[in-house]
Amino acid sequence: MKNLCALMVVMLAGCAGDATKPDYEAQEESIDQILTQPLAGNEYAEQVRCLATYTYNSVEILDSRHVVFKGPGGRYWLNRLRNRCLGLRRNDTLKFALRTSQICDLDTFEAISIAVGSPTRTSATCSLGTFTPMTEDQLKAVKAALERVQE
Repeated sequence: MKNLCALMVVMLAGCAGDATKPDYEAQEESIDQILTQPLAGNEYAEQVRCLATYTYNSVEILDSRHVVFKGPGGRYWLNRLRNRCLGLRRNDTLKFALRTSQICDLDTFEAISIAVGSPTRTSATCSLGTFTPMTEDQLKAVKAALERVQE
C-alpha cells in the first residue's frame, strides 16, 4: 500500500507538471518546421544578422521571445530574442539602442507603454537574435503555433 501511494504521488506530480508547464521546445521545433518551408518556389530563407532601418516600417511583438519586423511589399523577418524578455507585452512599443543605421543581432531594446501621460518602461533590457525572412503565410502559421502555448 505504501508503494502504491508513493507511485500515485509521483504520477500526480508528473501530471501537474505537464499541465502547468508549456512545452517551449516543441513550440520552437514547430516554428523551425514552418521556417524551413521555401519562400517562393524553391528559395529558402537564410538568416541575416542585420536589417537596414529603412527596410522595415513596424515591429509586432508576438510573445516574450519572438518579434516580427514588417517591411513594405509584404516582407517579414522573424527575430527570436536571445532570451525571454521579461515584461514584454504585445501592445508595447519597442525603444531600440541603435549605434548605426542598421538593427543587428545583439542590439538591445526596452519595451515602453505609451498610455496616458509619459512613456513608462515595461520590460527588462532585451537582446535581439538573428533575423529570418518569412512569408505572410509563414507568419500566420508561426502565430498559430505560438497561440497553442500560452505564456
